[in-house]
Amino acid sequence: MALLTIAARLRPAFDSAGAPGAALDPVTLAPGGAGPRMICFPALSALSGPQEYARFGAGLRGLRPVSAVRHPGFGHGEALPATLDALVTAQAATVRAAAGDGPLVLLGRSAGGWVAQAVAERLEAEGSAPLAVVLVDTYPSGDDPGQALSAMTSDMLRRAAEFLPAAPDRLTAMAGYFELFTGWKPSRLVSPTLFVRARDPLPGAEPAPVWGLPHTEVTVPGDHFTVLEEHARTTALAVHHWLTDPDRRAPDAVHRSQVSRDAPTGPVGTTGVTDRTA
Repeated sequence: MALLTIAARLRPAFDSAGAPGAALDPVTLAPGGAGPRMICFPALSALSGPQEYARFGAGLRGLRPVSAVRHPGFGHGEALPATLDALVTAQAATVRAAAGDGPLVLLGRSAGGWVAQAVAERLEAEGSAPLAVVLVDTYPSGDDPGQALSAMTSDMLRRAAEFLPAAPDRLTAMAGYFELFTGWKPSRLVSPTLFVRARDPLPGAEPAPVWGLPHTEVTVPGDHFTVLEEHARTTALAVHHWLTDPDRRAPDAVHRSQVSRDAPTGPVGTTGVTDRTA
C-alpha cells in the first residue's frame, strides 16, 4: 500500500477548480419507482465500481430510481483528485446533475460511505441536504485508513486473483483515495443516517465499530461483501423499509421490523433497529 501511495502521487491530478470537468456521469441501475432517487457511492477498492450495486439496484426496481456514481481516476487515463475538496466538488456536481430538483438519498458501502458522508456535508452546507444518508458496513476513517481496511483489502485481492488481476490504474487509485481520507473526520448531519451492519465478520477482521455520529442501525445477513452479492435484495429492502418509515426522523424512535416477506425467517429475517446518539 505504501508503494501504491507513492505511485498515486505521480499520476495526473485535478484540483477543485477542475473538478466539475472531471465529474463522471452516473450509471442508472433502476430507472423507475415513486420513491426519491438513491445515488450509490462505490467502495474505494481496486475492484469497486457501479457494478457492485447491480443486484442492490435490481432489488429496488419499481420502488425507486437508483444510480451509482463512478469515482474519477479509476478508469484508464483519468486524473485523480488532488485533494479531498476536489473529490467532493466533483461528486457533488455529479449528484446535483443526477437528482435535478428532486429529493435524493446518498448511500455508500465500506469506504464509499466516507464519500457519501462528505458529499452530504457539502450539500447541506449549500442548502440542499439529502433526504437521508445510508452507510453500508462503513468503518470509521482514521490516521491510516488503508491499514484499518487491511483485512478487506486482502480479501479483495484474493477475489481478484480468482478472476482478473486489478489494473495498475485501479490499484494506485485505491491508494490515492485512501490517502485523501487520512485524518478526515465526519461531521454531524441534519439528514438522518442509517448504518447497515453486516451480520457476519470477515475472517481476520473485527466487526465495524459503532458509527460515532447519531444514526439508526440495522443488521442484515451476509458479510462485508455478500451484503451486496447474494444478500443484496435483503439489504435493499431493509434500506427501502427504513426510508419509508415515518418514524425514521424521530431521534427517540426504537422499533423492530421484518426485512421483507421474502427474507428468511428467524434471526436472519429479523432486523434489529436501534437509534444511537453520540
